[in-house]
Amino acid sequence: MKTVSYLFFALSLVACQPKAGQAQIRLDSTLLTVDTVISGIDIPWEISWGPDNHIWMTERYGRISRVNPTTGQQQVLATLTDVTAQSESGLLGLVLHPNFVDTPWVFVAYTYSLGNAIYERIIRLNYQNNLLVRADTLMEAIPGNSTHNGARLLITPDRKLLVTTGDAQNTSSPQNLSSANGKVLRFNLDGSIPDDNPNPQSPVWSFGHRNAQGLLLHPNGLIYSSEHGPSSDDELNIIYRNRNYGWPNVVGPCDAQNELFFCATNNVAEPIAWWTPTTAVSDLIWYDHPSIPEFRNRILLTTLKDKELYVMQLNAAGDSVLSQRIFLTNRFGRLRDICTDASGAIYLATNGQNWFNDSPFTHSIIRLRNTNWNPNTSVAPNDRGMGIKLYGNPLSPDSKLVLPEKAWGSSYRLRDLSGRTVLEGQAETAEMYPHNWPIAAGTYLLEFQKGTQQQSFKLIR
Repeated sequence: MKTVSYLFFALSLVACQPKAGQAQIRLDSTLLTVDTVISGIDIPWEISWGPDNHIWMTERYGRISRVNPTTGQQQVLATLTDVTAQSESGLLGLVLHPNFVDTPWVFVAYTYSLGNAIYERIIRLNYQNNLLVRADTLMEAIPGNSTHNGARLLITPDRKLLVTTGDAQNTSSPQNLSSANGKVLRFNLDGSIPDDNPNPQSPVWSFGHRNAQGLLLHPNGLIYSSEHGPSSDDELNIIYRNRNYGWPNVVGPCDAQNELFFCATNNVAEPIAWWTPTTAVSDLIWYDHPSIPEFRNRILLTTLKDKELYVMQLNAAGDSVLSQRIFLTNRFGRLRDICTDASGAIYLATNGQNWFNDSPFTHSIIRLRNTNWNPNTSVAPNDRGMGIKLYGNPLSPDSKLVLPEKAWGSSYRLRDLSGRTVLEGQAETAEMYPHNWPIAAGTYLLEFQKGTQQQSFKLIR
């Protein structure tokens, strides 16, 4: 048990009078418009921005849907009838194949029952004819529980699937490499074990986890995870291959006398941030859109118990938290998940006021956005004099980017609507032809940077 908390600065928000059914929240200099995309849903556990400009969502009782963010219309794609939803178990994590247009695969994790026992299963579904069809089981019979199931999913650029699993209330499992519990598991997308796993016969990538419910691939290539502590020490970790994260022998950093020897002899990776008392950290994203400067180049982390959004600045190496600010305290209830779109709008999945869900089908997806930032302009408000011009958008064979000499040598990065980097490089010529880039149809955010100069474009393929 730790007695030292990770101390941060909390920011009070100024709520303005709502206009035309929309509330407003003022940050330092940015006025955010708040509206409800959809309501009347039940424990939305995962929300993910899709290449179809819709929100893909799981509800814990077993429903997978697409939500139109403009109309709020919900299209049910599948209802998994074998889901066991007790307490915190049920249909949990979801991730889309990175090249979804050509490979329309959806991976989900959920709990089910055999007799009186609860287990966890990871499956792949195929999206066809506006429905999801069960296609393959990657792993099943992972011991589960009504709580501590983990179940956040992430696909890395090398096309590997990461899955968090909780200890399922069995504290002997996380340090047992023969158990799938209390781990981050790593699979090929066909369910086979990658040859470069620590043990090529095992999906275990890292171990010693209690109940990690957030995964983030940062542009720097590091993978961050948010993890629930017991009554102290919720954690923010960087996930490394074959590292031990300590649970149950270590809680938070290696700072207690009985933990020091274990950490030294067991290759324990310490968290880069921790919170005491616990806040029930949930999922997290990297936000680098120019429309909300207060959030730009920060980790955004949702919390359940404290009902807050944490905004964290990292150091240049990405291995330390320099500062944290706290937003939205008690404004929308429990914040389960978060995603963003190419315009910089932020979407939050709310889960009511308490963990036992005494008011089902009263939850919602909330949108926060800076409506004063125009996503259709080629230059964002904080672009600083690079002078790059885009001709022809949506893209066609005649489209081109014209770069003045001062922009030569700048780095560029192209992100899809989920925030995933699909292309990056150095701009070495006076003209670039984005129509020739190997990207699928969709909407993208193109960002150039050279020193302190930046410029952003919205591209439509």
